[in-house]
Formats: sequence, structure tokens, C-alpha cells
Amino acid sequence: MDKRILIILFVVPFLVFWHWFEPAAQKNGQGIASFHAGEFDEALKQFLSAKGFKPELAALKSNTAAALYKMKKFKEAFDEFSSIDPEKMNIPKSDFYYNLGNSFYRLEQLDKALDSYKKALLENPTDINAKKNFELTLNKIQQQKQKQDDKNQDKDQKEQEKDEQQQQQKQKKHENVMQYLNQKEQKQMKEKKRQMGVARNEKDW
Repeated sequence: MDKRILIILFVVPFLVFWHWFEPAAQKNGQGIASFHAGEFDEALKQFLSAKGFKPELAALKSNTAAALYKMKKFKEAFDEFSSIDPEKMNIPKSDFYYNLGNSFYRLEQLDKALDSYKKALLENPTDINAKKNFELTLNKIQQQKQKQDDKNQDKDQKEQEKDEQQQQQKQKKHENVMQYLNQKEQKQMKEKKRQMGVARNEKDW
């Protein structure tokens, strides 16, 4: 799964009116270059700087999230992705949902990851990476469910064994009580027989 958890970056120009010489475009380009060089700290710095010029631009938010993701700051990356309105963005929705699915996956929110990959595939049915991640996430969910079922079964078996032990202890306790009562009854019967067998002393007149 890890080899397929890839983040998609958005290059410039992604808007007709965003020219290469604009500060945001330049910072974004530098960030992408640093990103591909594996310098994710520097990439994040450039993307944040670009966002300073165009804070609401979805592509910059997505690239910022990509850098955070690569730095293993998955919660921060998810928060950044979640701030994007897919209905108003000028980036492919399939890529957006794919990246969002990856963030959900890293946060162990597998059901939501699965739903995001599904949305990515509905937008772009030919997205092979989204399809692979969908299948692998589904398999992981099924494996976790199987483990939980096995755990519950083992727990039920242990609970059953515990109940049986408690029943045996109760039965043994009852048997001990009955044995005690029987012994006491036998002792009382012997005492009674002795009393009945004692001869009375006759008085001399």
C-alpha cells in the first residue's frame, strides 16, 4: 500500500490568468522543484509563501497538504485537504479525492478512505492508482474485520470457559454444603441414638 500512496502536485500555470511571473506562481514552481528533490521542508515553505499571495487557491492548498503529507504530518495534511471546496476548485476532482483518500488512509480512517477513492473513480474510472488503493483498502478493512471476528470468537470462548469454571465452583460449593449437612445430620442421629440407649437409674425406696 505504501508504494501506491502517492500525492499529486498541481503545476503552474493551472489558471489562464495566473502568469509565470506572478509571485504565487514562482513560489509554487520553486516548491514543486524542492518537492521533487525530496526537500519537503523547503517545498512546504515555498507553498506557504505562495498561499500568502493567494490563500484561497485550491491548488496551493493541495500542494501545501502534499508537502505536509510527505513530512508525515498526516493530520495537518488532512486538515489542509479538507479546507478545499471540491465544487469550487480548478483542479481535477479525481486527484483531489485521491489525495484526500490517502490522508484518510494514513489516519486509519479506512471507511472514509474507501469512500474517497470511490469518488475519485467515479470522476475518473481510468485512474489505476485510485483503483489499486480502493482494492487494497477494502482488503485491509476485510482483514481487520476478520481479526476482530476471531478476537470476538476467542473472547466468547474464554467467557464460556470462565462461566463453566464458575458453574463448577458453585457446584463444588453446593456439594461441600450438602456434605457438611449430611455429616451434621449423621452426627445428630448418632447422638440421638446414644441418648435413647442410656438406661435410667432407678431410685431406691
